[in-house]
Amino acid sequence: MDERDHDYDLRQLALLEAQLSQFESGQIQLAYLIRGLDALLNCLRTVDQGWKGTFKSEWWTLEQVYAVALDRKTNPLSPENLPMVNGAVQALKRLVAEQRQKLELHNI
Repeated sequence: MDERDHDYDLRQLALLEAQLSQFESGQIQLAYLIRGLDALLNCLRTVDQGWKGTFKSEWWTLEQVYAVALDRKTNPLSPENLPMVNGAVQALKRLVAEQRQKLELHNI
């Protein structure tokens, strides 16, 4: 593994964490989070495809909730959607933290 790619991925994971935190604090909207997570995921160079697939599955939950809300002209963060959104966000945060820790340990 190229050290530059490794460091690059650590930076991308930090950006993923930041976006998730910004969403939780209300600084960014769900649509922005969805786009940002997808873009950052596609930039990762060294993480394995299994991890990316698991991340994408949780991301897909956010995408589906948002798409259905748009179609129905409802709030994607309605009380009925909030448990799914919050569950996916928490899962994404765990995945990112685990991957970041794995990369940091690999660098020691």
